[in-house]
Amino acid sequence: MQTPELLLTQLNQALRELRGASRALDLPEIDEQLLPILRRLTLAEIMSTRWMIAVGGTQGAGKTTLIRTLYDLHDDDPWLPANEGRGETLPVLLEESSETNAPQGYALQLQPAADGSARFEMVRHPLTASEFVQACRGQRAEVLLPILQVPARHFRHAGQSLLLLPGYEKRNTSNQIWQDLMRQALVGAAGCVIVTDATRLANKDQQDIVKDMLANELRTMQPLVVITKTEACAGQQDKLDELRQSAVSAFALHQEGALQRVICTGQDQPGSTGDYVGLWRPAVAAALSGMSLNGSATRQVQLQQLEQALAVDLVAVLREIRTHAMLALRQAGNEDGNQQTIRNCLEAFDDANEQLREQHLKMVRELTAQHFDTAWRAMEQRLLDQHEGFWNKLGSTFDTVTETQRKLEQNVLTSWQQVTPLLDQYAGGLAQLTARSAGPRTVATALPATAAPLQRLGYVDEHQQAVKARFTEEKTQSNLRALLCSRAGVQENTAADEDLERTARLLPVLVLEYTRIAAVLPQLVQIDGATLSQMPAGDLAGSIDRMQQQLSQFGDTSRSLLKGMAAIMAVDVAADGHADILNALLSSIGIGAAQSAASTAAAAAATTAGAGTVAAGTTAAGGGAAGAVGMTVGGAVAAAVAIGYLAHCALQEVKRYDGQVRHLAQSMLQNIRDHHQVHFLARYDELMATMRYQLQQGLRSRYGMDRALMEQDRLQKALADVRVLQQDLLSQLASSGQTLALFDTAAA
Repeated sequence: MQTPELLLTQLNQALRELRGASRALDLPEIDEQLLPILRRLTLAEIMSTRWMIAVGGTQGAGKTTLIRTLYDLHDDDPWLPANEGRGETLPVLLEESSETNAPQGYALQLQPAADGSARFEMVRHPLTASEFVQACRGQRAEVLLPILQVPARHFRHAGQSLLLLPGYEKRNTSNQIWQDLMRQALVGAAGCVIVTDATRLANKDQQDIVKDMLANELRTMQPLVVITKTEACAGQQDKLDELRQSAVSAFALHQEGALQRVICTGQDQPGSTGDYVGLWRPAVAAALSGMSLNGSATRQVQLQQLEQALAVDLVAVLREIRTHAMLALRQAGNEDGNQQTIRNCLEAFDDANEQLREQHLKMVRELTAQHFDTAWRAMEQRLLDQHEGFWNKLGSTFDTVTETQRKLEQNVLTSWQQVTPLLDQYAGGLAQLTARSAGPRTVATALPATAAPLQRLGYVDEHQQAVKARFTEEKTQSNLRALLCSRAGVQENTAADEDLERTARLLPVLVLEYTRIAAVLPQLVQIDGATLSQMPAGDLAGSIDRMQQQLSQFGDTSRSLLKGMAAIMAVDVAADGHADILNALLSSIGIGAAQSAASTAAAAAATTAGAGTVAAGTTAAGGGAAGAVGMTVGGAVAAAVAIGYLAHCALQEVKRYDGQVRHLAQSMLQNIRDHHQVHFLARYDELMATMRYQLQQGLRSRYGMDRALMEQDRLQKALADVRVLQQDLLSQLASSGQTLALFDTAAA
């Protein structure tokens, strides 16, 4: 995976859930440890999707003044007040907008969920000027990242911005937390501007700080150096050149044209008739526009920083929370029989899910890798046929998109899509995972798309006879209804606790079989089979009619299949948005309440739950284990199937830089592969978290789950989710083969 940071969205979501779950421990020191690592990983996630130029330097060098001048903010501007000593302790994102005429502060911050569930959401919240200054100085604990929206000035494309960093200091125990965050931002940026002045260039202590920067964060970079406070030398070119040459030496700028990477700046002096700012500001703007992405060496340092945060800092936080959680569990005392049964069922589900997740992870990685290999071979041929001279470089990062680039993007999409549809491959992979345990044996030979759906799924053999499967067994479905307290079908059930535990262990593979069925029949979860996106409301009635025709050919088998889906969905409990279309299908073959397809379609269009909302907003970056509350099983399944726009979204996130067309095309295809891989993995976790939540609610309804057990279970589950997602990301970092060598270098 070329962009492991794609996995950060899920991990950060799990960390927010962990913060909410750990509130049950009532220990303020947990926040003191958890919030810094959450800020670091949130910043890493944001920086991976934006083209940022970091503005750094030591305290009082003039970073804030430079930003104010670049955006025409006056000295008395309340958003970024002047400070000669320590000012910001959090990075500040400067977000350009063509829709604003004046600066406005916001914060990405943690906010308790509106449903009172003690969960935390990350929201973008407007701030007053005084609140914004407090946030920048680390005085508002809930703030993860301050954002100052400013009028558009220097960037042409969305996602391009400056990032104002806190002052660079030598690390010590008092500044370690915010210095680590600052250094991560400096390394993670696409380019950097280092601000200094004549005094700092001549000061030994400041020179020592520069040496520290050069030995660490700047060792792979060639920054743009801005010397501030040079207005007294305005018009004295020899003195300005002398300052620039001293900066070249101090910052070890060795590349050709190094002197051009140093710009002298300053303010217009009172009473002066000259326009000093007007002389240097265009040069800084041009330098920003001319910046390209840092090279592979800097990329390695970025991965090293991320691995450090995951393998050392996050581990320390999790260890602390786990210690307190175990102590609280011992103090809670013994549980009665019902509470123990609940715990046994949840642990059975978790154990089975852990094993199945590993198999699913391996399958998705292999499947997407093979799809990429085939698509890349096709793309290479297109490069030869259609892009004569493709070894030539593209324009700079900030050039407008050319017709050549548009053609390249279309060729990349065509190469990806001409392979066997990925959703069909995914359904085949799921069949390997669910065979025997839940679904029928895998179909030996691939059947054409014109074959009956139940034959393609393997529930009907070549002689049109039903194939036995655990998913369609009445005993399994009966236990599911008892376990989930569903009234879809049998009203009463006296299943033994042992049967319920076995069914709970079977539940992950059963819900994955449901996903496989939906991948072959996406209309079942209101996903258009052609576009793999949310089905328009007006098409629902016609879809139901087509489904009725397809399923009526094998009435008994269809009936058993849909009853299994109804049992898993527990439609009466979850108020699932897919209950409407599903009930229509059930009615069409004699199961469920009688109603017309047209009236059902109208009801389905009006519902606010289910896959309609989820699928429309689904990207590779969303979802995850923490998204279970408020989600429905049908909605989670639909989100897994809705991959229609993933390739287009992935193309928009490719960071363009000076390079050969062939390399850019490969990067585009790799990004599409990564987005699909992350999508399937994130949707799996979201699906299982949703299923587990529904299982918990069913057990609570059946046995009466006490509050203490709910809090303990939530905390243990949150810890487990973070650990698994952390390991996923570390595994991707390790597979790059880059970070271990860097640790060896750092240790030396």
